[in-house]
Amino acid sequence: MSLMPKRNRKGEGSVRYREDLGVYEVRLTVGGKRKSFYSPGPRSRENARKAELLRRKLALAYGLTRADPEEPPGLLEWLEAHAEAARAEGRRENTLNEYARYTRLVVDRLGSPRLDHLTPERLEALFRALAQEGYSRSTVTHVRNFLHAALERAVRYGRLHENPVDRTVLPRFPQREVGREISEEELRRVLEVLKTHRLYPAFYLLAAYGLRRGEVLGLLWSDIDFENDLLHIRRALTVNTRTGQPILGPTKTSGSNRVLPLTEEAKEVLLAHRERMVLEELYHPQGLVFPSTTGNPVHPSNLRRTWLRVLKKAGVPRARLHDLRGTFITRVVRETKNPKLAAALAGHKSLAVALQHYTRVSEEDLKQTLRHLDPLKDKG
Repeated sequence: MSLMPKRNRKGEGSVRYREDLGVYEVRLTVGGKRKSFYSPGPRSRENARKAELLRRKLALAYGLTRADPEEPPGLLEWLEAHAEAARAEGRRENTLNEYARYTRLVVDRLGSPRLDHLTPERLEALFRALAQEGYSRSTVTHVRNFLHAALERAVRYGRLHENPVDRTVLPRFPQREVGREISEEELRRVLEVLKTHRLYPAFYLLAAYGLRRGEVLGLLWSDIDFENDLLHIRRALTVNTRTGQPILGPTKTSGSNRVLPLTEEAKEVLLAHRERMVLEELYHPQGLVFPSTTGNPVHPSNLRRTWLRVLKKAGVPRARLHDLRGTFITRVVRETKNPKLAAALAGHKSLAVALQHYTRVSEEDLKQTLRHLDPLKDKG
């Protein structure tokens, strides 16, 4: 492929290398306005190919071109084009990660038929298959919404006459328990095993503050105010859908940004961790609190693998890493009887979300309530 600016049929956009920026610029005219998108450099045949692929996907997603006027695009091609357009429109990296996941769930089961070959029956079969494989109602609903948005774009741009998702319904889902509460004894055993692990402070924060995994891995030393005993949650570590590499980005929602008190215990753990980093000469240019041994961000999947190994070593039944968050929120509600406080600590704008997805009712809770309400119990 020539490294000279790529010219296409009128209206389909162009690609050129920007020496001043060190990137490839994709230029399109959308709705009468010139838009520029960028594909990373440096100048090379491979990067030029990637920039041209980006141009094609964006042109397709914005309805500026089609590979064959008589033949609608394939499903995979369209879903990827829809995701590229969403990226250009400023969607968060977390959202793009979910789009990539939903695309895999769909294409692995449906293949990549032409858009006009998608029918409500075919899509409902997909939703039933996902439900039968154990995916939750929430996940299947998100897949349906993702498909609806992508195919609605196809309708707007004349690729389809109607959106087949409109005439689909979701299957019935069995009620299932998600996650479990980790007992205090189990947590004590796990933390004891972790005590000498270099990421012990990260697991401590997950348990003691109910932080999300990405929030812990995204902490910078500048987020920790040791003088005023404050912990700022300002960003999260996510995984780039294109490269598979961990990157720093915004928190899950704007409501997730919060300032928490730094307890004496947490302060002691973090100061000891900082001293250890100095001794081991661990350094990250942006000041990550939890870099890897090579000085790079810790990949979220590595934290999960460590967690599962430690559970086994501690003799604790399998639990999700995210169950530390659920356990924290449940205990806050149980101890304080204040769900609003739990939602604030967890970074949830919606009180309903915190209660619905995280609070657990233990057998002991039920026993104590029934004893308290027993009509034969001596109230005096």
